[in-house]
Amino acid sequence: MNVTVVLEIGNPWLKVVVVRSAIGMAYVKALALFSLVQASDEAIAKQVSDFLRTQKIKRAQTAIVSFSRNAVTLRNLRIPSVNPSEIDDMIKLHVGRQVPYAKEEIISGYRVVGKDTMGYSKVMLAIVHRESVRRIFRILERAGLYTDRLELSSDGVLSWLCLAMKGVGVRGAETFIILDVDSGFSDFIISGSENILFSRVITQGREQLVDQDKWPKFLGEMKQTLVISQGEEIVQRPVRVYLTGAGAGLEKLASRIETEFNMPVEKVAPLTGLPLAKEVVQEPEGLVDEASFSALLGLGLDTVKKKINFVLPEAQIRKALREKTRDAIILGSGAMYLMLMLCGIYLERMHAKQALLDLISTRYKTMKQGVELLDEKLERIRQIKSKLDTKSLALNYLLEVSRLLPGEILVTNIVFQKDEQMTIKGRTAQMSDIFKFITLLENSPYFKDIQTRYTTRRTFKGVDLNEFELICPVDSGKSGTGKKAKGAPKAKEAKETKEET
Repeated sequence: MNVTVVLEIGNPWLKVVVVRSAIGMAYVKALALFSLVQASDEAIAKQVSDFLRTQKIKRAQTAIVSFSRNAVTLRNLRIPSVNPSEIDDMIKLHVGRQVPYAKEEIISGYRVVGKDTMGYSKVMLAIVHRESVRRIFRILERAGLYTDRLELSSDGVLSWLCLAMKGVGVRGAETFIILDVDSGFSDFIISGSENILFSRVITQGREQLVDQDKWPKFLGEMKQTLVISQGEEIVQRPVRVYLTGAGAGLEKLASRIETEFNMPVEKVAPLTGLPLAKEVVQEPEGLVDEASFSALLGLGLDTVKKKINFVLPEAQIRKALREKTRDAIILGSGAMYLMLMLCGIYLERMHAKQALLDLISTRYKTMKQGVELLDEKLERIRQIKSKLDTKSLALNYLLEVSRLLPGEILVTNIVFQKDEQMTIKGRTAQMSDIFKFITLLENSPYFKDIQTRYTTRRTFKGVDLNEFELICPVDSGKSGTGKKAKGAPKAKEAKETKEET
């Protein structure tokens, strides 16, 4: 819910209106009136901050200042141009001639209110003293409020009247008078349905008008103001008068005005037709009878209609700095948010990869235990298989040799080298017996490629014999060319056997 605080710091009152809005609906939440007799700027700021604290307002989204009409100089000008930039340049040239102050000491605002028959632009120029604007900004800063909306109170009065009367003055080009009575002065406004056409301050307010003896002077001021307005080329004569502000008890004055000016006068109560909170409805009636809240209510409830705004250059610089700071904060926040998103995505991916790595590591550890167990079992199988493989045992080869050995041959020496060769030495009477023995060995699955190292003939005990030495490479079966031995007896493995006969 947005909170708008509207203030008017004048003499002798500090007026405050709080407006809350939500979902396009705005309503008045609170009204306050404080006396400023001999009050310093610090005291005024404290009154504002204390009031906001009682309303539980920590920070107002919008702060609007109603610049009192009795502190503003208004001039109606005719500018020979309709181009906005040319009008702005001409206003800057004219503004120094309208008041007896140096150009550096004043702040101005203006609004184009129409065009005349000659095509000139009708401009309402508002001028205020720079120091009075600075004072208001100092008070607001001490109260913790910042604003760039310092608007003319007369514009707020018109906005309030349109809201209170639900579109008053919309009948064609009809003009009317708004007589807004404040405590010490009255704002005499001639207005159309859209814009104020003329405004003049009458230095008599509620404090003077409660005395009927002051009425003739007041009515004379009204007549003079009406004549001045006609001189300002407001073509149409007003057709009615609305008496507003602190006009309680001035019903007889309304009747007198109606008689003097021959125009209907309608007295409008300050809170008529406005959206109000329950707390405002219960406010003492004397609060709105002491001073006029019309301008504040109009400025707070109507934020659409264009109004004259007094812009302090220092405030413009502060506003620009705040906007740049806000943009920088938004940009920085966006960048930080983007970085956090990227970091989050990166960390999420890293987390996913780490989770996958942890899963793989867990599975690896589980599989490693199984593989180590399989390696142990395989090694045991290899050892058992090597024990069960009896083909390479020396006894098998000796048995094969003894089985194939012819009776005519006498073996004198056998040397066995495992998985390599067997050397056989012997003697026989006939050479044919040696060849026969070699043939038998080659046909055996245990031997292959028999080589004869030597054969020699010798006489042994008076008998001629043939001695020989055979090198028999053994077929261990590792090369896959050997045949499986049949009927080979099982025996324990032996690395090397040497036998002599």
